Amino acid sequence: MMIQGFRSIALLALACLASFAQAGPKEDIDAAEDRRYDTMIAGDAAALGAVLGDEFIYHQPTGRVQDKAGYVKQVTGGDVKLYKAERYDVKINVYGDTATVTGSTLVDAEMGGKAMRMDLRYLNVWVNRDGRWQLVARQSAVKPPPK
Repeated sequence: MMIQGFRSIALLALACLASFAQAGPKEDIDAAEDRRYDTMIAGDAAALGAVLGDEFIYHQPTGRVQDKAGYVKQVTGGDVKLYKAERYDVKINVYGDTATVTGSTLVDAEMGGKAMRMDLRYLNVWVNRDGRWQLVARQSAVKPPPK
């Protein structure tokens, strides 16, 4: 009985170690993408700023271009309030210390006091600096409604 218990614990420990060993850049970037949305929903300017590189630039669906300071202010200062973001059809490609992420996000937000639900298609560019991934460029567009 005791030996079976030890075997079960050993197998569980090996499974946990194997899951950690399988984590890599793609999983780290995927987690950073989720973290970015979490900071936006929470309205946490400092945490959002930490996810973004200093040279961050965002070409928005409206045609407006925001740098890091403008974007952080826009999404944490009340101009835009993000309530929910569901990413899907995500594809991550890693090229050393640079990565691209393409995908879609279904967003529930408020802009200028108006509730909106948008389906965005996006391209994000991430760079690994000092062991952490930072978003340095983003471009998104609103998907046309289905025909």
